[in-house]
Amino acid sequence: MNKDLTCQQVSALLNFYIENKLNPRLKEYINLHLEKCPKCRKKIEELRKILSKYKKDNSNLKVINNEISNNLPEESRHRLSAYIDNELNQNENIKIKKMTISNPNARKELETMYKFRQVIHSAYEKTKNDNRFDYSKNIISKMQDTTDYTTDYFYKISAIFVLLITAIIGGFIYLYF
Repeated sequence: MNKDLTCQQVSALLNFYIENKLNPRLKEYINLHLEKCPKCRKKIEELRKILSKYKKDNSNLKVINNEISNNLPEESRHRLSAYIDNELNQNENIKIKKMTISNPNARKELETMYKFRQVIHSAYEKTKNDNRFDYSKNIISKMQDTTDYTTDYFYKISAIFVLLITAIIGGFIYLYF
């Protein structure tokens, strides 16, 4: 495996690096690159800041959600979830609409569920699109691939050359005899 990684390869592997999901050897190669490259070091620091801010905001959101959920009965939360997923009939939909209008906790819970659904949907779409271009998987497989393609191509080109020469000689023999 080549020890010198490019900035593009490191960028593709940064998420795995931060989440500590790389094998030790690949992590060491990234560390070597980060020692040499200030641009990638800056990028990883910014990513770590964003993640720490997200974790902090996410913990605050959990506290708020717990407070709202504690004030709303479990059955009502299930019905709100079914309402969002369009699983209720028309009469139950009307009951849910009346409940959310009259109950501020139900309204907050419904808004939270809609936001959560949006986040999940956008994360799913991003993941779906990322799977088409899974650069990190391609980079790792290319780095671990030790096949020497030059000899394979040499044999193929040689075989084509021999066939071509044979065809030319066969053509001359056919024409003159």
